[in-house]
Amino acid sequence: MIKLLCTLLLVTATSTAMAAPKKKTAAPKKKAAAVSQSSNAPSGIIVKSIEVAGNRKIEKDAILTKITSKPGSEFSSAAVRADVEALFKLGYFNNIEVDRQVTGKEAVLTYKVLEKPSIIEITYEGNSEIKSEDIAEATGIKAYQLLNMSKVKEAVEKVQKLYEDKGFFLARVDAEVQNITKDETVRLVFKVHENDKVKVRKITFLGAKHLTETELKSKMITQEGGFFSAMSGSGQYKQEAFDRDVQIVRFMYYNQGYVQAKIDRPQVTVTPDKKNIYITFHVEEGEQYTVGDVDFAGDILFPKSELYEAIKIDENGVFSYEVLQKDISELTAKYGDLGYAYANVIPRTRANDKERKMDLVFEFDKGQKVYFGKINVVGNTKTRDKVVRRELKVREGELYNETRRRQSLEGIQRLGFFEDVNFKTSIDSERTDVMNVDIAVKERNTGQIQLGAGYGTSQGFTLQGSVQQTNFLGKGQNLGANVNLSGTGSYYNLSFTEPYFNDTEWLLGADVYQSMNTGRSDYDEKHTGMAIRMGHPVAEFTRGYLRAKYDKSELEERRDANKNVITDYDLFPLSTASGETISLTGTLEYDTRNDRFSPTKGIFASVSYEYAGFGQLKFNRASTRFNYFKNLFWDVVWRNDIQYARIDGIDGQVVPFNELYLLGGPYSLRGFRSYRVGKMKRSTKIYNDSQQAPPVGSNATPAQAEILAWRFYGGQQQAMFRTELQFPLVKDAGIMGAGFFDTGAADDVLESGSFYSDVGFGLRWYSPIGVLRFEWGFPLNRDPNYHDASVFEFSIGPSF
Repeated sequence: MIKLLCTLLLVTATSTAMAAPKKKTAAPKKKAAAVSQSSNAPSGIIVKSIEVAGNRKIEKDAILTKITSKPGSEFSSAAVRADVEALFKLGYFNNIEVDRQVTGKEAVLTYKVLEKPSIIEITYEGNSEIKSEDIAEATGIKAYQLLNMSKVKEAVEKVQKLYEDKGFFLARVDAEVQNITKDETVRLVFKVHENDKVKVRKITFLGAKHLTETELKSKMITQEGGFFSAMSGSGQYKQEAFDRDVQIVRFMYYNQGYVQAKIDRPQVTVTPDKKNIYITFHVEEGEQYTVGDVDFAGDILFPKSELYEAIKIDENGVFSYEVLQKDISELTAKYGDLGYAYANVIPRTRANDKERKMDLVFEFDKGQKVYFGKINVVGNTKTRDKVVRRELKVREGELYNETRRRQSLEGIQRLGFFEDVNFKTSIDSERTDVMNVDIAVKERNTGQIQLGAGYGTSQGFTLQGSVQQTNFLGKGQNLGANVNLSGTGSYYNLSFTEPYFNDTEWLLGADVYQSMNTGRSDYDEKHTGMAIRMGHPVAEFTRGYLRAKYDKSELEERRDANKNVITDYDLFPLSTASGETISLTGTLEYDTRNDRFSPTKGIFASVSYEYAGFGQLKFNRASTRFNYFKNLFWDVVWRNDIQYARIDGIDGQVVPFNELYLLGGPYSLRGFRSYRVGKMKRSTKIYNDSQQAPPVGSNATPAQAEILAWRFYGGQQQAMFRTELQFPLVKDAGIMGAGFFDTGAADDVLESGSFYSDVGFGLRWYSPIGVLRFEWGFPLNRDPNYHDASVFEFSIGPSF
């Protein structure tokens, strides 16, 4: 079998260069082609036959296919030399000699080959930090391959880089070839001397005056090691990343107008114990340049006033390469929207050293108009073509449009089905004004199974799990199941969404759910129901939704540890809030967020109206919400949430009390316990019971009983504003810090005196199971009888 495989390899092989052997990897050296003969042959010798000797694994016929000399042809020394070189380039032989036996006018040629040995075994020594399987995958060399020293050298370099990427900058890798059977089989041994992992202890900038070390370090890939290094991976030294850091630092100065800044190759110092690295940058900042005259030239297709409006670089402002690149992109897009796909915008700069200004001219070369040709989807092994195509804003045969091309790319990326999406363009072979597009996608695993457990001060122990497939059957459908169990209740949900029903822009979905809430003080409530929803785009970034829902609510009384009934039926008549609710809800949403999981910029706004007039429980509800996100600086994100809602009865029916609004908890006012902010009502039953002796009451004084008698009931309106600053603590690990302010009220009539406010701070970990939040809230105005001086909450899920 090995012989046959080698034969096939020889027949199909491409040229492979031999590398000079290194120490410890000695192998027989390639010898020059030698042609021996038994007699001095006169000219005109004819090749009688060609033989092959010395081959063990490579078939004779396979070798002969690479030899251009043929029986019956005239002998040529040049042809023999060329044949020998061709055989050597295959990389399968250590030595080749050609013997010529001449009889009369005929010659017999014998190609004597010495084959390279086979690698019968590959072993790894000295590796404890990286598994042998990972090293084997990196080398690309497998057992029973022929020994190729150039490939061995490449493998050593790959393993070396593998260790560098893991932070073992001082690791040394060697390869040793050990003969098992002379000239036939060998053992290949990779010997690793790992040494300790090197940590970046300190990064220093000498000569930096106008940009602080903190600013410069914040943008670098290489970071100093710290307390969280084990989690974040900070402190690792990788040569490739460090080379990019030099360019990043240089670009930061260019962005601040220091166009003549010089950043010398940084000095890297390893400590004597070879465990730490100190990096020193030497900076010559030079003078800061501002923007001088700005003009346009070349193929100008727009009024100059319109071009000036399109650019952000301002005369007399600081000259910034980053702003310049964005302006070039914007101007190129304007021309692209007119069909000029290959428009070229060339920035011509001239330095005015005396005034320290940079004059700038944008020169346009519009090229020719281009039309979209064939549009193909490649790389989608699971996802159907139509799932990708329905996100396209461009069509075959249309005039090229850059904005719609970008929107198409972003739409496919937002699907979340692909790790990578690229539009690869090519000029049509028949028409230069036609651009063919291959949409190259790399599929990701869209199925997720998540399990999580934790402890929250409001919810007690929590256990949550979910199974979700966002690209069900490759059709772009979303199928999911969720379970959430806690000390204050449970929640089960099964959902299905078809985002493009029957290949139209209509969304169709359904939900089945059951929830149990035991977190209220006066009653428990259970909801079971289902919903059908549909949606359709209204405008760019805007969608409309309609939902029909059936809900059955069951309220149960609460009892204390002594089995005494807590629920005041006069205040909370459970029967009036238990029953069936059938409602229709219309919603309009506007969403420009760049990431739904952790947005750093954009707006989310919604307005909805629910009419529940078809079941036993009747009411209508209107609500609106506005979220605003902005990246201020250094990845500090300003996050805002504004909400308002109102609920009213229908046909004179009182609103079910369990539908009224109360605030407090990790998803509303974070300085207050859940359901602890809102309208209160007095319970005569609890006032009387609490003054009785145990086990019925607690022997409360009248003053104490009065405090206990006031119960959080809920209001018909709620208003809430929350704002926070979120900033990275350990960015690579997804650990963030936050400082927040909340204010809100829940009452039948909202007045200034009904608003409660708080401030606080928190830690957040964007983990694989969701956002884990640890937050401390401090009320700014509170009632000491009902509100704590501070609240700590652990929760799973984003704040908003």
